[in-house]
Amino acid sequence: MARTNFSGPINVGRIQTNTGSTISDNVRNVAFVECHASFPVNHSNFTVTTDADRLAVTGSNGASTTSVTLVDSTLNVPGITSDGGFEAASVITLTSAGDDSARTATITGTDVLDNAQTEDVTMANAGVATSTKTFKTVTSIAIDGSGTAGTLSVGIIETGLISVVCRSLFNEYPLGQSSTTTDKNLANNIVIPKFSRINDIRFVVNEAFDTTGFDMQIGANVAQASGSMTNSLDLDYFAGDADNDVRTVASHHIPTGMDQSLAQMKNCLNVSDDDASGYEMDKVVVISAKTDDALTAGEGVLNVYWTQQVNNTN
Repeated sequence: MARTNFSGPINVGRIQTNTGSTISDNVRNVAFVECHASFPVNHSNFTVTTDADRLAVTGSNGASTTSVTLVDSTLNVPGITSDGGFEAASVITLTSAGDDSARTATITGTDVLDNAQTEDVTMANAGVATSTKTFKTVTSIAIDGSGTAGTLSVGIIETGLISVVCRSLFNEYPLGQSSTTTDKNLANNIVIPKFSRINDIRFVVNEAFDTTGFDMQIGANVAQASGSMTNSLDLDYFAGDADNDVRTVASHHIPTGMDQSLAQMKNCLNVSDDDASGYEMDKVVVISAKTDDALTAGEGVLNVYWTQQVNNTN
């Protein structure tokens, strides 16, 4: 049988319109065929080793630093590659030797989807400040005012949030493919057409993550005003939050097994809900998770079910 692609919903049933009240005569009985995609992850996708000076070292960033000297502005921040060949992103840490609590660090870089993003982080008093956003690369960090009180280093943290994009360049698991494989299979992808409606999200864990907490969020890209993609990644666009523990062997469904707010539910009813009007776009699903401990075990599969483009023309 030949492959068939379609755009827009495939209807089932006989009656498209609602013109009266007679069942099976003029009351709509059309429904839509549901689509499904999945993406596997394991503990190695969310494992980093704390390294306070991975991105910038104190020897290059002394007192009064206003423009941080980076080790390498093209460096993949967490240094890990997700299943299928894409690099991951993670939060970054800024470790101040002095009292920088009155200072703001403006971080510029890219998110896990390679879109430009910035974040203003309030620095710490002889301690560690951590970004909220996850960065794939950091291209510059600017410190306001007179600069740092003492030395500064920039790095990553084991218990910080890590983002993995649900796309594949090849089917690493379970086919064992690599970037050099001929006729690569791309089964591990969750990219949802604009105007679609998500009916269910579930994270099926078959091997427990060996931590006291594995907190997951399900996000996506969101078009800004005039279609801008700067700061476009919404880490919890569809489901989850900072305290959404899915470490145990189970099928973690929305809205209780995997937390989901009212606003997240509405984003599922129309995946383009928060896009700037006129710039609605397909959604690449992103998993972001943080762990309380170093991971050595854990495997699961994210499953998303949707009806395609039903909020557009049906």
